[in-house]
Amino acid sequence: MCELLGMSANQPVNTGFSWRGFKHRGGDNGPHRDGFGIGFYRRDGYHDFHDVRAAMDSPLAELLGRDNIPALIMLGHLRHANEGSIEIQNTYPFTRETKGRRWCYTMQGQLEGFEALKLSGRFTPLGTTDGEHAFCWLLDQLSEEDCDNSSAVCELLRQCSDRLAQMGVFNMMLSDGRTLYTYCSKKMCWLTRRAPFGTVTSLDSGEHIDLAENCDSATVYTLLATSPLTSEAGWQDMHPGEAMAFCDGERCDVSTPEAMTA
Repeated sequence: MCELLGMSANQPVNTGFSWRGFKHRGGDNGPHRDGFGIGFYRRDGYHDFHDVRAAMDSPLAELLGRDNIPALIMLGHLRHANEGSIEIQNTYPFTRETKGRRWCYTMQGQLEGFEALKLSGRFTPLGTTDGEHAFCWLLDQLSEEDCDNSSAVCELLRQCSDRLAQMGVFNMMLSDGRTLYTYCSKKMCWLTRRAPFGTVTSLDSGEHIDLAENCDSATVYTLLATSPLTSEAGWQDMHPGEAMAFCDGERCDVSTPEAMTA
């Protein structure tokens, strides 16, 4: 399956170190060789980059790591194709605009019978992946919700994602540029960093970095990934069926399955 990477921060954080380690899972430490994509929400707007080459073979992926792009929210994806051909239109992240915001989405998993999800026609897949079809269906559901209420959106996404998870494996990240939402069907984890910052080591590349040289004392940010990116303590597993929302680098909402709260 694919690999996911996400970040939410209270002020711009350089993404190069996390991306340089993560991209090793795209053809070096992992089989995810069928393209990659990464989206950044910055103070000057949204930007994304896509390539059908494996991240470890891509000059674009190397450039993105070297440039240390500062961002407030980041969503990265390494593709291991199981539905849809290897083409740019099937490469995450997918984006759509609704209610004056650009929504960005990545998914890991595989959904059987996804064609049965009825779409309103307002949002139409451009490619042929199960994930993009599910994205359009999720936006149909969100179009009826007050998207300024992150708690309500988080709860709705959990309920909708529970239905999608019944079709197979469905791990996803979704953002409107203000809040980063995530849902865990099988395996996801997260880590919040804040001062005092120390030196950390990438599990994938072995690279070390002193975070104190890159973050001031007011910086708070959370990383999310399919599996831990670094050897530092503090990585927490999400529970299957759990949805979370992150605002300005902090976890702001959690929606858990009824079975976990009973």
